[in-house]
Amino acid sequence: MEIKYYNLDLDVDFGKSVVEGVVKVTVLSAESPFQLDAAGMEIGGVTIGDEETGFSYDSAKGKLSIPRVPKGKSVVGVRFTKRVRDDVIFGLYKSKYGKEHLLVTDLEPAEARTVFPCVDDPSYKAVFKLNVVADECLSVISNTPIISKKATKGKVRFSFQETPRMSTYLFFMGIGKFEEATTMSGKVSVIAASRPGQVRESEFVRKVSAAVLKDYEGYFGIPYPLPKLHLIGLPEYHTGAMENWGAITAREPYVVLRSDASDAERRNAARIMAHEIAHQWFGDLVTMKWWDDVWLNESFATFMEAKVLDRLHPEWDTWREFLRADTFRSLNADALSETHPIQAKVKTVEEIGSLFDAISYGKGASVLRMLESYVGEEAFRKGVSAYLRKFSYSNASGEDLWKSLARASGLPVTKVAKAWITKPGFPLVHVETSEGSVGLTQEKFSLSGKKSSGLWPIPLTLSVDGETQSVLFDKKSMSIKAKRPEKVLVNPRRTCFYSVLYDDTMYDQLAKNFSSVHSHDRAGAVNDLYLFLQAGLIQPKQYFRFAALSGKIVDPLLALAVSDHLVNLRAIAGDADIVTDGWSAFYGSQVRLLGLARKEGENENLGLVREVVTAQLAKTDREFARKLAEKFAHFGSVDANLKTAVATAYAMTNGEAAFEPLLDVVKNAKSESERAKVYVALTSFEDPALVRRTLELAISGEVSRSDTGYTLPGAASNPRARGVFWEWIKSRYDRLRDLYGGSQQFYLYMNAFLPRCGVGQEADVHRFISGKRYKDGEMTFRRAFELLEVNSWLRDKLLSA
Repeated sequence: MEIKYYNLDLDVDFGKSVVEGVVKVTVLSAESPFQLDAAGMEIGGVTIGDEETGFSYDSAKGKLSIPRVPKGKSVVGVRFTKRVRDDVIFGLYKSKYGKEHLLVTDLEPAEARTVFPCVDDPSYKAVFKLNVVADECLSVISNTPIISKKATKGKVRFSFQETPRMSTYLFFMGIGKFEEATTMSGKVSVIAASRPGQVRESEFVRKVSAAVLKDYEGYFGIPYPLPKLHLIGLPEYHTGAMENWGAITAREPYVVLRSDASDAERRNAARIMAHEIAHQWFGDLVTMKWWDDVWLNESFATFMEAKVLDRLHPEWDTWREFLRADTFRSLNADALSETHPIQAKVKTVEEIGSLFDAISYGKGASVLRMLESYVGEEAFRKGVSAYLRKFSYSNASGEDLWKSLARASGLPVTKVAKAWITKPGFPLVHVETSEGSVGLTQEKFSLSGKKSSGLWPIPLTLSVDGETQSVLFDKKSMSIKAKRPEKVLVNPRRTCFYSVLYDDTMYDQLAKNFSSVHSHDRAGAVNDLYLFLQAGLIQPKQYFRFAALSGKIVDPLLALAVSDHLVNLRAIAGDADIVTDGWSAFYGSQVRLLGLARKEGENENLGLVREVVTAQLAKTDREFARKLAEKFAHFGSVDANLKTAVATAYAMTNGEAAFEPLLDVVKNAKSESERAKVYVALTSFEDPALVRRTLELAISGEVSRSDTGYTLPGAASNPRARGVFWEWIKSRYDRLRDLYGGSQQFYLYMNAFLPRCGVGQEADVHRFISGKRYKDGEMTFRRAFELLEVNSWLRDKLLSA
């Protein structure tokens, strides 16, 4: 069976949020019965050609069945009514701002079926022809440009250019009072769109996106296939962004940035757009056959975002953020026994959400980086370009990509790649010194300490006596000759996905020369030690030894990586002396080194570090917080890189008296970014009752519902709020799940926060997350329970250290 066209005619009552629609599906060789996915709508009738026909609609299963459709080419028409719910932020929903809203779609992975009847499967690509009738005061945006507007009965009929062949989840429709601004990238219009009064702040993102688009065209050797690319900033959005073909949607701060935006906000916006624009080729032009290969979309976009921004802005050191956000975090996720292979089996639509995680994004991207290092940059580029040309406007699998890379490089890419994408976990390489050599042994690493066999073909790189050596390490053990074995460095620059455990002699040597080691190698070594701390392979004092050394060095990657570790350690064991001492030593040293103001000629990456370390020190250093809190009186003019710290210092200094003034800032903030900074403060109070009030605020409707993306992680990081946070999750679990529609974002939150807030109340967590709740998100909860067990064990270890 083949779907050729979806002709959509939609009449939108914007005020009532009701869509009356007709979809005409052109199908070849239809199966009998012919079934369409359709959920959460009313079916008014079905036609074949011009004739009415019988049908059955199972709303519970979301299936519309037409018993008899002629063989050959048929046009099946369905009349339907879609009523937009007021309490969700997925599918077709209201993205609210004040008393107004935009009506927009967010369809990945399988929500197109809730907007119009379709075959909601990525392998069934089709051409979309859209007509929308809406109020004349409104704008309509879709994947392609508008080709005509015609007045009709007091409204306007918008007709759009046909799309290329694409999957249903990439369809986009947005209706509302949009404002737009355009930048050209060659012949392509890069158009920022937002609610009124925002788009003037989009210049930075438009310019970055236009440059990224042009760079990708050169890298892939394939022109961007559409005449325009919308970048749509939404006031309420439940994830980060979505790669709808020709109409990228995102949270507002990733599209519109105030002139006083912090360094981190600018980098994040550029990174998000580089990711989604990469999808315009890798995911949209060529799409995975089924969700087993969702990693292929996400891994490649994650890898390319770092690669393109490194070419366009080498001063940003984007591989630093790649290592921290993608490689290091996915190592931690993949060290669980309950991890999954990069390429995981997906049997049902309900299972898809569990795969939008650190493995599918970060680990997959890290493996791609490792493969590029193995085959060479130009061979990798040629292989990718050939793959995209061969499967344009169609579907492909990971195997297709490996074959293309193998042909371009002449190397056994399929053998190496297959081992890494089909096997869960990663190897730990033990390095032992002896006279004139180092011994290397590999085994599967596990946070839980469970031993399991496994060998990987590791593209091993070593720095030995000042020279770089490379070998495919595909056996249990091997030996490398070295004149100074204690100075051997394994996995230099951290281009490969494994951890390295040195012997004591080598760690002593590393500590001695720590300040002269490359930033990526320092951070990689300390991140490995954090893994080993959780697994019980080293004593806590070994990790904190290197955390203290890190505090004395000005190094953005190292500082931010160690901060990630310390935030988690404080969340689960904030009352352990070794944690409080290590926290104060690290953040105190960093603030003294960096100061509170940008210095002339300062590396611009240090602004990102200053924003983080000042905010964290303000949570525990009362004298530092007292002085910084004085700046809150003039919060609007505070340096953007210090606003989080100032708001947090004000909260820690004034307690309950600070709540209402901080709440006023949130309610009157001109941007989501500013609200995000103040939420750090509102979730940092020592009084858990104030944290609970903040959690309630984010789901109350008083502020953007997507602000839960800031309040939840803030509360989860506060050791004093652990019990209250867990009780709040129990009382609001169903509300949160309904808000996010049980989507991947909901389960990502559960996976991130249960292992923290559940420490000390493990039995209650298991009791609550049971039965249907457990079954609905089984893969997520298996991982969360295992990490909770690791955190509980680690807390006891740290308390006794």
